[in-house]
Amino acid sequence: MPAIGILDEVPGDLGVLLWRSVRNVNLWAATPPAARGALFDGGAADVREADLSRLEVEAEIAAPLSVMVRLLESPAGMDVGRVVNACRRVSVWAEQRGALATALEFMQTAALCAPQVAALAYAVGRLARRRAEYDRAESWFGRAVVQARRTRDWRSYALAFSGLGNLNVQKGNFPTAKRAHVRCLRAALRHDLVDLQGSAYHDLFVTEIETGAGAGADAFAEQAFRAYGEGHPKVPRLAYDVAYHWMLEGFFGDALRLAQALGPHFEAPAEQALVVALVTRSAGGAGDRGAFERGRRELEGLLAGVGEDAAARALLGVAYGAASLHDWQTARTYATRALDLATERREGRVVLAAEAALESVSARLSAQASTPRPSATRLADAFVQALTRPAGGALVGA
Repeated sequence: MPAIGILDEVPGDLGVLLWRSVRNVNLWAATPPAARGALFDGGAADVREADLSRLEVEAEIAAPLSVMVRLLESPAGMDVGRVVNACRRVSVWAEQRGALATALEFMQTAALCAPQVAALAYAVGRLARRRAEYDRAESWFGRAVVQARRTRDWRSYALAFSGLGNLNVQKGNFPTAKRAHVRCLRAALRHDLVDLQGSAYHDLFVTEIETGAGAGADAFAEQAFRAYGEGHPKVPRLAYDVAYHWMLEGFFGDALRLAQALGPHFEAPAEQALVVALVTRSAGGAGDRGAFERGRRELEGLLAGVGEDAAARALLGVAYGAASLHDWQTARTYATRALDLATERREGRVVLAAEAALESVSARLSAQASTPRPSATRLADAFVQALTRPAGGALVGA
């Protein structure tokens, strides 16, 4: 059944109303304008308005849902821009509450209403990627590339390649991811999209560290830091990725110090979970059992509100930290939980990592701390200084 995910995420009568609304708009979008006048029964709008009046609807979606009632009342005269805006507002509302299936359906409906708008196609691809609906995401990113080129919307063009890169990172296809991020960077440089230049360098840095590039990845991190500028809202996200890189390299002390400075900069449960998992994993590597246990308990309290796209990675971080502390039973428990969730979501990268972690636990292997690298320590100092200033960020990429 189309859009059935809405009913799974939003309980009760509100879920039914949202499901019916998105189906109504999809039907309207698929119908030629000249034939829209006869789409809905004469009393459909009155029935829907009565249904809406009986619900305690949050303020953020009250007006958008009213627009969809007016669509039933006057389908022939409804302005496309009003419908698109209403769908986008419901999508944002749903995403903020972790209802990604609902967010995706409403954003896709907005894109179907305005197929010429590349930014909407990109937004659909981003949400589909977060849902691990890879084919759907790739299709919508592809549409965004084509439409953006046609309309000379170079920002959406670059963002679509960024999305394709992040999609392939999520699938574990790093060569394809790197090619997509390079194309994003070229477009950003060619069209003087300064903010996207920082993002592209940042994404290339992430791709490099996932392939074990080691110290060579630091150059991309420094280029991203320079391109962003110290007060940029994405600096905390970059700092998270740098700390993650150092943790992989075995520089646990610098990684832990930087990760602990990140806490105030992220508010969403998924973001907080990833930060806490990084603290926990770094603490384990540094031999700080107290910080590890505090982080593990904090993460368990966060998981109930965390979307599935972050939960598997967070669980795996605890498994690694426990292994470093030779706490084999805890490591096995968390690695198994991560593997089960990642397998369900077809998260190839996390599946491989969780399987490797379980194998290492079975062999009772633990990470060995590396000698601190002076360049890493200097960069850690710069990030910690930057993070003492008010800033925002998000760990969920394009």
